[in-house]
Amino acid sequence: MITSELGLKPCQTRRQGELRADGKIFTGMWAYSGYEESDGPHWEALEEGLAFVLDKLWRHRQLIASYKSKAKLIWWCGHFQTSFDGGPTLSASLLSRLGEFGADLFIDNFFSEQRHQSRESQT
Repeated sequence: MITSELGLKPCQTRRQGELRADGKIFTGMWAYSGYEESDGPHWEALEEGLAFVLDKLWRHRQLIASYKSKAKLIWWCGHFQTSFDGGPTLSASLLSRLGEFGADLFIDNFFSEQRHQSRESQT
């Protein structure tokens, strides 16, 4: 239904009640990354990636916000960092735009030693 209403191709979907590989039951999900390729760009800053997806979804924001009456809306972002100090910085204007969708923001942080090693070898 969401795919049809938005006219956008999701990067991942899950039907409510499907079994996961570990035997647990999936919660229904419709996910959108903003690009059609299976492996899209890797952003230097979380804000860049969020702005990219926001730009793609902006004209649909009212329809997306209306889904909140039937579903839980979440902006899920993977944030990969090479050290444990600091974290992403998000501008007030980006946070304001995110707020127009009525969705919660969930940032999943990951330590990426590989990216750290490759940058060290370049310096």
